[in-house]
Amino acid sequence: MTTLLELHVLPLDSAGYSARELEALGQSLPGRVRATGMVEDDIPLSSSRSQGHMAVSVPASRPRSWDTPRPGQLIEVRLYKTGQLSTRALLPQDSMGPILDPNALPKQIAELLKFTGALDIIRQDRIVVAAGVSEPAMTSIDTFDPRQSRRTARLAGFGRSFALRTEPDESVTLAALQAGAEEVAEHLARALIAHHPSAP
Repeated sequence: MTTLLELHVLPLDSAGYSARELEALGQSLPGRVRATGMVEDDIPLSSSRSQGHMAVSVPASRPRSWDTPRPGQLIEVRLYKTGQLSTRALLPQDSMGPILDPNALPKQIAELLKFTGALDIIRQDRIVVAAGVSEPAMTSIDTFDPRQSRRTARLAGFGRSFALRTEPDESVTLAALQAGAEEVAEHLARALIAHHPSAP
């Protein structure tokens, strides 16, 4: 199973989308993703749909070899009928597995927040933001080095079942997807790391 960083943004007082509105927004989604500059023009995007959401997937870049460190990367955007907009991304990882880096994680979350805003779909003034990590058992809290893989990793959660997610306990303004992204990202990243079994 792939470990993914997930970011979910839901507008408050959203009536959601009709099937026609969701279809229209879904068709515009690849172009909106391209317009953000987050994905290179030569990378192919693929669209999919279900009854409840439209999605655009971005293929993960292939590392040169199995032990080549790989920075975090956006791999999917989902727009739900409810109005929720979710992004999924690979965490930075090396041959020892995905890394929750206390310095890199806030930057990656802030980048996803700004990307969500740049899609120009959510325009309501109040939103709720939550983050999570799927399949977190192979993650470790460490420093990501893009130049070399670690030789050891402390997988405190290996063989244990635990969840890494924040509770969307308060709303924030739309500025969280723009100028306020760093502040919100710092809060979310701290909360995720604090829930990890090996957190100090």
